[in-house]
Amino acid sequence: MVYVSGTSAQSQEFYIFRSDGSPSSITDIVNASLTADVLFIGEKHDDPIAHKIELELLKKIFSEASGKKTVTLSMEMFERDVQIVLDEYLKGLITENHFLQSSRPWPNYKSDYRPLIEFAKENKIKVIAANAPRRYVNMVSRNGRNALD
Repeated sequence: MVYVSGTSAQSQEFYIFRSDGSPSSITDIVNASLTADVLFIGEKHDDPIAHKIELELLKKIFSEASGKKTVTLSMEMFERDVQIVLDEYLKGLITENHFLQSSRPWPNYKSDYRPLIEFAKENKIKVIAANAPRRYVNMVSRNGRNALD
């Protein structure tokens, strides 16, 4: 496990640590990802430094994995029920404006998540809309897990 700690949005500095507290690096993460089936990156959704690191990781992993393994990007930012709209945008079938109107992006989409989507689009990387649709989240929060039955 690796932890990334940002210092400030203004300085654009960050530190990466292993779970034992020892220093690590983006190169270490990229190298480890090449032998893993899944790389899970947790973030604070409003941390622009984290999003820049995610983009750099995606670019480096995609470059290093080329021809060796398939890279897929999964994003909590998109709900499962907009997968078809996301796919249509990535394939160039609909405009970005239509995509944004139909996909319910978070307020910081353009500054923090758009670069990931555009890189995926340019490089034909599959993107998975991974979040539960809001209507189901709301249903469970009001009525408990059994409401999904």
